[in-house]
Amino acid sequence: FVIPPRKIDIPILPVKSNDRLLFPLCITCAKTYPEGEVREDYQCTHDDRQRGWVSMCTSVELNAALDEGYRVNKVYRVLEYTSSDNGLFRSYIAEFMAQKIHSSGSMNRSRETMLQRKILSANARKSKRTQAKLCLNNLWGRFSLRNFGLSQCTITDSPATWRKIVDDPSKEVSSVDELTPEVILISHLTKKDWVEEHECSNVVISLWTTSCARLHLLRAMKKVVRTPGCSLLYTDTDSLIFVHPEERNPLDLGPHLGEFTDEYPSIKLLNTVLVVPNSMD
Repeated sequence: FVIPPRKIDIPILPVKSNDRLLFPLCITCAKTYPEGEVREDYQCTHDDRQRGWVSMCTSVELNAALDEGYRVNKVYRVLEYTSSDNGLFRSYIAEFMAQKIHSSGSMNRSRETMLQRKILSANARKSKRTQAKLCLNNLWGRFSLRNFGLSQCTITDSPATWRKIVDDPSKEVSSVDELTPEVILISHLTKKDWVEEHECSNVVISLWTTSCARLHLLRAMKKVVRTPGCSLLYTDTDSLIFVHPEERNPLDLGPHLGEFTDEYPSIKLLNTVLVVPNSMD
């Protein structure tokens, strides 16, 4: 059971509430205002028990939270591993990261210079870069691939096949569509009690990867908000939008693993309109 501090510039530990991932300093306040609200005169009056929640997190993320004033007053369960390996995916990442960098063209020359040296030919092999980027990103998703609630389709002209699916206690039929007078399309999914784990599933690897990624983003966010003259406007899983004085960017930029790149180095953004999370559905 973790209790967050009453004041912090960048909250660390998340909690899921009302199907939303939140980073609150009081879970009761978060539930009271599920859509969020800005009230300058608002003050939280809840005690520690009302503000805290049961958190599931990695040790590295918990340590980062403890350093920023979070407290733990009860531990329910710990999964402890006697050994670890920090090079599990080293060769895999090195291979595709090199492909991505090489396919991106030069990162340090102006556009005019790049045109003169014909480095921009074939759009810097954009397709190969996309392929390398997919290999870098998609590996982690395979370990936590959702195996419940995924619809399956069966196309058949056999009444026996239709009957077999309908009578199967492990399946739930969601829809039946007539393709032709003789052929139907049956959409169905496997009920939760019958779902089998994927052969590639390893939630521990997946959650440790995302946990370390959040900490990497957290360090960048801290640099921004704690640098005079800088304002953090928006973050995504692997990016930030922020304001900083000219020639005083608090983040080190570069094309390599773990470094940030400027998406629009030659453009000055005068106004920014940001949408709330998950509003593009």
